[in-house]
Amino acid sequence: MAEKNEIVETGKCELLDIFIEEEDRKGADLLKMSDFFNVFIGKIGAEMKSETEWEVDLDIRGLLGQIAAAIKGGFDISKMGMLVADYSHFSQEVIDGLKEGIYHVGESKEVAGNLRPAILDENEQLVKFFTLKKAVNPAEVLSDISILSMQTSLKRISAQIEDIGRDVKGMIDFARREALSSKFMYARDRIMSASTADSEEQEDLLKEADTYLMQGLEDLYSDITAQVKELADQKGPFASIKAIDTLLSYINEDMQMIPRYVGLRVYLLNLRGKNADVNRILGQYQYQLQTLAERKIGDGKFTALELIHKNYPYNGENVDFWINQPKEMLAAISSCEAVLGQNDKDIFYIDAEDNDNE
Repeated sequence: MAEKNEIVETGKCELLDIFIEEEDRKGADLLKMSDFFNVFIGKIGAEMKSETEWEVDLDIRGLLGQIAAAIKGGFDISKMGMLVADYSHFSQEVIDGLKEGIYHVGESKEVAGNLRPAILDENEQLVKFFTLKKAVNPAEVLSDISILSMQTSLKRISAQIEDIGRDVKGMIDFARREALSSKFMYARDRIMSASTADSEEQEDLLKEADTYLMQGLEDLYSDITAQVKELADQKGPFASIKAIDTLLSYINEDMQMIPRYVGLRVYLLNLRGKNADVNRILGQYQYQLQTLAERKIGDGKFTALELIHKNYPYNGENVDFWINQPKEMLAAISSCEAVLGQNDKDIFYIDAEDNDNE
């Protein structure tokens, strides 16, 4: 970790790799840009594989339950250590299959005849190979592991909210969306300038970028509070369905943007060695979600999430999303914070590839 006053020079490639498409570099609509979480996760995963020493060919027989739990949730912490899964390469089908008991963790033979750790179906047929690795120096990889887990959780949250948002029929207010995206754009401009700056100027520019991201988050937290209060006022027989749908669409957009802002702040602070600040930002996000989940609003009958749930146009596949899913969001953030505190335990990494030649 960098000392308080140390300037950590960040490479041009590291800063600009997040801007993949022209929309990422020049666009003004955050929700139309690339999925930055995939970039963050891929970069951290690649660094871990190339720069970290791992012990492989481990006996998994005593770890089957923990491995399954880590793949289902992204990571698992037990007395023996911490297991973190390469979540980006386990499909939702695999994750759901493990949760439902259709799939399980075991071993399967490769073409060469060697047994390898694998996900298997009810008939012991191969679904996916994986490799279990143990970090030779856990302290060396802890920061990357925790950021990987965190970004994966934020990606899942954003994707799930985006998916359920398709059920809302409210009109898109592009001016509003661009206004709430603007601080992200200002941060992007500073990041691009920092990529060609010397070390001292680069640090100043990245501080400015972080300030813009902080301000953007404050705007979004304030906006979602205002939208929920307005939703609470939509009651009685004359409540406007159109107004309710519009408010729900605004809330949904805010909930998609927030983890993107959080994700980029975490990414930049991690590059600068500011790991204590990462934990603080996660705590703020957790507090906002807890407020939505626990604090009664309006006439005191409902929390914000209960009110959203009460008015949401669910379909048959996502009933009760706004009651159940925020609990998973909070659990994911709490687990990420717990990961950051595991500096005295062994770290195991469940490594999977896109193509296993299965």
